[in-house]
Amino acid sequence: MNYGHVLIFGGTGMLAKATGWIAARSERTVVFGRNRHRLERIAKQYDGYGLEAKQLDYTDNAALIKEIHAAHSQHGPIGMVVAWIHGTAPKALPTIKEQISRLQRDPWTLVHIKGSSSRLSDITKPDPDAPENCQVKEVRLGFVYDGTSSRWLTHEEISDGIIEAIKGNQPITVVGTLEPWDKRP
Repeated sequence: MNYGHVLIFGGTGMLAKATGWIAARSERTVVFGRNRHRLERIAKQYDGYGLEAKQLDYTDNAALIKEIHAAHSQHGPIGMVVAWIHGTAPKALPTIKEQISRLQRDPWTLVHIKGSSSRLSDITKPDPDAPENCQVKEVRLGFVYDGTSSRWLTHEEISDGIIEAIKGNQPITVVGTLEPWDKRP
């Protein structure tokens, strides 16, 4: 499977393995992050895959719009967006959806990752307002619970869950478990 032109927001830390997997299966992958060191590391790690690493603060809406437009004009229609954007940038995800739907009629997939340390209601509420040409796949990150103790997911478990969500056709993928919520680490 070739995912075409892919934008990844927040793919340099816990999602690094998934970012490399995507880059190996895409024509062009642009990964955006705030941490220059992590961006340099992932660019070096996946150098042969056509991965472009760019520093971006998603809370700067004007810069976010500029980067989406630049990626689209340089590399063509966007086939997939992988977004792990924290609550500090509440306008980022709506901006991404709006801008891509304005730029292209081509269908695209949004893989929206929701973190496990949030309130359960934040993780389980559905994504609002998906553009008509956008298939949304939610990845809800939970924790591992064995009946007596719990732990957070490892980076590898998170990346593997995201890869499975991308490969599959389910609108919602839960990585780990979300219940019982009061037993999370």
